[in-house]
Amino acid sequence: MAVKQLLFFIFLLSLGFSEEIGSGYVYSYDQEPVPFASVVNLRTETWSITDESGFFQLPMGTLSEDSLKIYRIGFSTSHQLITGKSPHVITLSNEVITFDPVNTVGEKPIANRGLNKVTLLEIDGFSRNNALDRLPGTMIRSYGGLAGITTLSMDGGQAVHTKVFLDGIDLTNAQNGLTDLSDIPLALMQNVYLSRSPNIHYGSGSFDGVVQIQSLFNQSFIYFGIGSFGYLNSSGGFSHATANTNFQLQIGQTSSNGNYSFKQNGATNSRLNNDYEQRFISGHYQRHTSSNRILKGSILAVGHNRGVAGALSWPSPKARRKNNLLLAGFESIQILEKGYLRLQAFQRTSDEEFRDADKGEDSQHKVGSSEIKIHGQYQLTRLIGMDGFSTIKFESIESTDTGKRERDIKTLGFQVLAHPINSFIIKPGLRSDIIDTTNVITTDVEITLDLETIGKFSIIIGTGFHIPSFNDLYWPSDPYSKGNPDLVTENSEFRIIRWNNVLAEKLDYTIEYRERQSDNLIVWAANENDIWKPQNLDNTDRKNLIISAFIPASSSGFTLSGSITHTVAKNLNTGKALQYVPESAANVTLNYALGDIQIELQNKYTGERSYQGYGDNYEIVDKILEPFLNINAGTHFTVPAFNESLQFHLIAENILNKNTAFFPDYPEPGHSVKVGMTVKF
Repeated sequence: MAVKQLLFFIFLLSLGFSEEIGSGYVYSYDQEPVPFASVVNLRTETWSITDESGFFQLPMGTLSEDSLKIYRIGFSTSHQLITGKSPHVITLSNEVITFDPVNTVGEKPIANRGLNKVTLLEIDGFSRNNALDRLPGTMIRSYGGLAGITTLSMDGGQAVHTKVFLDGIDLTNAQNGLTDLSDIPLALMQNVYLSRSPNIHYGSGSFDGVVQIQSLFNQSFIYFGIGSFGYLNSSGGFSHATANTNFQLQIGQTSSNGNYSFKQNGATNSRLNNDYEQRFISGHYQRHTSSNRILKGSILAVGHNRGVAGALSWPSPKARRKNNLLLAGFESIQILEKGYLRLQAFQRTSDEEFRDADKGEDSQHKVGSSEIKIHGQYQLTRLIGMDGFSTIKFESIESTDTGKRERDIKTLGFQVLAHPINSFIIKPGLRSDIIDTTNVITTDVEITLDLETIGKFSIIIGTGFHIPSFNDLYWPSDPYSKGNPDLVTENSEFRIIRWNNVLAEKLDYTIEYRERQSDNLIVWAANENDIWKPQNLDNTDRKNLIISAFIPASSSGFTLSGSITHTVAKNLNTGKALQYVPESAANVTLNYALGDIQIELQNKYTGERSYQGYGDNYEIVDKILEPFLNINAGTHFTVPAFNESLQFHLIAENILNKNTAFFPDYPEPGHSVKVGMTVKF
């Protein structure tokens, strides 16, 4: 009965709704993104600002035939008429200022060259894995179903070598060095960026890449969805805008009983204790205090209560995990005629409780990190620009396992952008980190040659590092394991060659070769006394060939994108391939829009993977995980009678019912179906 009342309430709300549309990008005449430009709707007087990639969402209340005013100090003012839903590309002239480009994943126009042409689709609102799976070279490491910890790794590397940010806040848990993607509410995954060589700006744990997730200032909305395995997802958002202020508040919850069947050795078994509940509330605030100063703030509180099923070989049918995550961020941006100066402050706090009634294991972990950063860009001359930053970060933990620990990280870095001729750019960079008493130096240099007829060529070489986590250093000594305070920093050297080209504005493709050698990688291994402890053991060599392509929408309504990744990854100590890393992987996404109907089809192929497991006599043997094809599909229907503000969704996941488990001891659910409804007003 409650569900029927909710649907009727949403139906009444939708009667007065109007359509809001689109997004866009602002570039200079050098085809570099222009950050922090103001985009104003002249009719509603609402506004938005571009981010570092030049991306902006159309101001709230924008309709077709509205006029936009785009301005920023140092550039001439531009006006544009809104004519459709496609991303709008705006070029500002006058005093041309170049800025460090960011590769964007989302509604990126074909005119702007970058490695990843992945469009965020409606289907992505039903699974956090969909958009991330489409990034070339990514691997989603899940420990089983919605309740399982989920991490992201790239290019055959470890999950601790890829950073994930949400609204500019580092989500890395200092206790284990990982980011659990299951902490991120689905409603906040609205815009995704990928930076492939970000070591200078992001430091420890970023030498494989950085994924930036942003929640945008959308119009007010209500969403409700249900699905297989007792899945229930609902959220709502309220947005308000004035001539100087944007405000957004979102709340939501996701739950599932989570239990599912799986096949093992020809028999069907049940995976139990997988229930999951997440609740969140978030707020975002932007204010123009003057024409050249912007204040931004955000806060997110997430609470989880979930079962912990454990591994098939070591199940935990009564284990529970509760965790709360709090993120807060503040930015003050001063826009200069030839650049900008930005002050940022971030806080990440998590509190996790683990209870296992069967084993009598109880623990609690309070982990915190706070960061203050000063970052500025300035164009010294028409040919030379500077990018500098200084950061201080404090990390702490209070745990029943590792005790009370603290450390601070002080960082100073800069990058020079030299543009001596129109087609040539060179960007050298240097970063210095002081972690307590240890000093780490990071360097890189990027050389780009842009030839309009045959494409854009880039060569990037550099270094990266990763510091041990609190668990690695301070795990308590017991009969089976202990930490190692003598661990040294992991380090990596990389080389990248990239070619990007656009053919007749119909095909945008990128061919990229990446090579990386990593030393002193931390591995938990048994010593001579059969006690497991972390040690700097592994040296690895990884080579990746990535081919990606994007074909924009044509008159037929089809959009096609995809990539192929070939990986050779070896442990130089053993001469064997790295465990769980497929030699080949591919993804293809087809999007079809016809009137009020949109259809999406996503295919992700994961090749054969090797790993080590126990044989019949409990000896360590090499084993193989079979390749699989995971196909997801979505259909979305917009009801025209309500000014296109009411939309229905039908999603089918893992249509072929394949075994998609990353770890053989943690099976994943089979095929599932979800339905939902979104109302915007």
